[in-house]
Amino acid sequence: MKKNINIRFVIAFALFSICSFAQKNEKPNIVWVITDEHNFRTLGCYRDLMEASQAKQWGDKVVETPNLDWLAKKGVLFTSMYASSPVCSPSRSSMFTGQYPYTVNMQVNNRVLDKSYPTIANVLNKEGYNTGYIGKWHLDGDAKPGWAPEATHGFKNNKYMFNRGHWKVFGTKEDGTPFIAAKDKNGAPSYGMKGANEKTYSTDWLMDRAIDFIGEQKKDPFFCVISLPEPHGPDAVRAPYDTMFMANEFNLPKTFTEGRTEHSPKWRKPLEKNFTEEKLHKMVATYFGSVKCIDDNVGKLIKSLKDKGILENTIIIFTSDHGDLLGEHNQINKGAPFEGSALIPFIMYHSNSIKPGTIVNKAANNTDWMPTILNMVGAKNIPKSAGQDLSELIKNPDLKSFEGVTFSRINGSWLAVITDRYKLAIDVSKKSRPWLIDTEKDPDELINFYGDKNYKEITIELAKKLQNYVKEQKDPFKDNAEFNKKLKQVLAYGNN
Repeated sequence: MKKNINIRFVIAFALFSICSFAQKNEKPNIVWVITDEHNFRTLGCYRDLMEASQAKQWGDKVVETPNLDWLAKKGVLFTSMYASSPVCSPSRSSMFTGQYPYTVNMQVNNRVLDKSYPTIANVLNKEGYNTGYIGKWHLDGDAKPGWAPEATHGFKNNKYMFNRGHWKVFGTKEDGTPFIAAKDKNGAPSYGMKGANEKTYSTDWLMDRAIDFIGEQKKDPFFCVISLPEPHGPDAVRAPYDTMFMANEFNLPKTFTEGRTEHSPKWRKPLEKNFTEEKLHKMVATYFGSVKCIDDNVGKLIKSLKDKGILENTIIIFTSDHGDLLGEHNQINKGAPFEGSALIPFIMYHSNSIKPGTIVNKAANNTDWMPTILNMVGAKNIPKSAGQDLSELIKNPDLKSFEGVTFSRINGSWLAVITDRYKLAIDVSKKSRPWLIDTEKDPDELINFYGDKNYKEITIELAKKLQNYVKEQKDPFKDNAEFNKKLKQVLAYGNN
């Protein structure tokens, strides 16, 4: 009996050693978690860096996120990371190609990504990575749900990739084919919650599929994207998260009824008539529950990587495609250059290359992610992109050579140049004025500092950045008459 135990121990130890040796001698694995429409203020690691009035927009009751906070504490957190365009498809196109949305035919939702531009998966395949994508893609036209799109864009395993939709309950057939388990009265896939539990609910089900994929990787390094359709609406989450925050008392955000004038741009929308305090309460409570479920699943992912002995050799990235205003400025969802809409959480963990507790304040956007990740894994022949490599900035957050100026836009509506303090946004509406926001002096983003003589120098400086951007990147705004009229007006600031 004792002899058998010893033999089993030797075999187990040998297998463990072989697996560990294979991982230690390969490039780092990459696990990339993407949420959908995620307000950065719901992460404890972001709230910890803010004044209470900004961190607690909805009152003292908050959602705790210990697992995401752990990643930030052990890795790097960007405080000024912006979406190239705070809308699903346009933002996602920048994530995976390093290009601005209009370059790859993704100015608005539900278009088809231009195949002529390589994705990060295309490049990593050539580097010997096994690439897999689990969850929402939203770059393959109108297909809904659109399982396993024919155009894989480099992802070798896209069995559990679906094009679009915010489905709540998933299942797998006997042959392994995934499906939407909730149905409407006609038998079509629906957003219903019937049958939602810890095995079938979207966040749990997709994370389990990702952990299965990771478990199948025995030798080659892997790149696994886990794209969760939460906490985006419809406002529903499984038990016990559905009631976890319902008893909380929530405040209306300070900006709920403030900040509008006759010259306000279109992105500072009028008050929504049916947006009641009761409606906001349910929305925030459910949203918090969704975030808590996400954080618990991130914890499950971290534990799985640790149990497999590969956590230290794995780059973990957590981010979102854009934010959700959740009542700030009396608006919900996205589409505005406000922080709650355009600023996105971005955390990266890699114990072998990132100093724990690193904070980067300089502004960047998601066109920068592809060149950064590829440089971090030592990829060769990295494609030219509109983005910048942030890897040196992660090593030295005060890097003088990194300017910290970035851009965000909504097709046919507004274009903004952004730093870690200022935003100059030009709207193409004829009634509105250019807007200059100073997030240090006015973190609520209620005041337009454009025209203030104390801001003359920074206004002209930012306008020149915009002028250079539209020219260098061939942004369609360069041909918009109203945009050019306003840009010319801003550049002539010194003559006013």
